[in-house]
Amino acid sequence: MSGSKTKVDDALSNLASRLRLESLKLNEKNETYLLFDQKFHVTCIFDPSKDEFILTSVVGELEKNSVEAYKKLLIDNFFWAGTAGSRLLLLPGEEDEPDTIVIREIVPIAMFDEERLYERMEDFVNAVEYWTTEYPKLPQGGSSQPLSGASGESDLAIMSA
Repeated sequence: MSGSKTKVDDALSNLASRLRLESLKLNEKNETYLLFDQKFHVTCIFDPSKDEFILTSVVGELEKNSVEAYKKLLIDNFFWAGTAGSRLLLLPGEEDEPDTIVIREIVPIAMFDEERLYERMEDFVNAVEYWTTEYPKLPQGGSSQPLSGASGESDLAIMSA
């Protein structure tokens, strides 16, 4: 087992103990899942190829071309001021489906330990809670014309795959 994987396993065991869970382990896909207050889902992923630990949570949906909402997301993303250090991402839905607002934080394993995971998880869940209640207030929809440049692709790229 790699040193990074051991570090993650130890931090997850410590987190489980502090949250009064029986255990918290990565599955075969290097993921584990948490539910806070019976409503905030957090996926934890260890990416050994990048030596990173990733926290992610879906916080809501947004209609296509919601320009004012896009502005709010970008403003709150600026220097992570409205995200407690995490990043807001927009996953494009199919043509007739809404986009998905995701909040994500990447912790490099070099900066990762038991205490850091606990602190980041606490801040992350607080940000998830805030954005879960904030996204319904965002102005939905907007122009019937999609935002596009000469190439026909969106000028506003909040997240790339």
